[in-house]
Amino acid sequence: MALPTRALCALTAATLIASAAPVLAADAPADPGVALSSKIDGALASATSYRVLVAGPDGLTIEIRSFGPDRVHVASSIANVSSESIVIGGAMYYRASGSDWKTAAVPLIKHVRKNRLYMGAPDTVLSPLDDRTEDGVTVGAFRSPAAVNPSVTGTMDCSYDKTTFRPRTCTISVNGLSTPVRVSYDRWDDPTNAVEPPPGIPPPTPAPAPAPSRPPGSTVPGAPH
Repeated sequence: MALPTRALCALTAATLIASAAPVLAADAPADPGVALSSKIDGALASATSYRVLVAGPDGLTIEIRSFGPDRVHVASSIANVSSESIVIGGAMYYRASGSDWKTAAVPLIKHVRKNRLYMGAPDTVLSPLDDRTEDGVTVGAFRSPAAVNPSVTGTMDCSYDKTTFRPRTCTISVNGLSTPVRVSYDRWDDPTNAVEPPPGIPPPTPAPAPAPSRPPGSTVPGAPH
């Protein structure tokens, strides 16, 4: 499989968990880049809901609706093949090209990433850029490393609202793709972003909890010594 195809497939495959990852609040340090990163992340984390629209080469389109701390709906299409995925807490529902829904238990996010931006490389500091004008409005801007997966990376330039610090648009250059990926954020705090499970589909059986570990040399009551 050629690199561009792998990169595009990874764009859709890695979306759900990255979008659902939580963020811990942090005080904004004096460094401008760190301070801006904290404000952008805080704006995303504090929103009740929002929508992300992605457009890329080969007809790639992705619509992501993030609702609350653990609900995400992703609809994607590339090369006339569509897929749809829903994550609600530890339950995932997914189907491809209109086929029957399937379910799977997924682990809750344990590792907190400091960057909720779509394709934003986690735990990196945003680099402030000069203000720009979009649709007659002065907006802020920043640059960030982009990450599709560990082997496919790039760079993203984004704009944001200077009052709310909510992202507006991003242009992402991905290594191996000749055409940039365009991303936009909208429908902030819109109740129509609500994410619900498919009707009539029972949730998956939760994954069993891992057995508690025992320190070396300890014994289990009733077990032979």
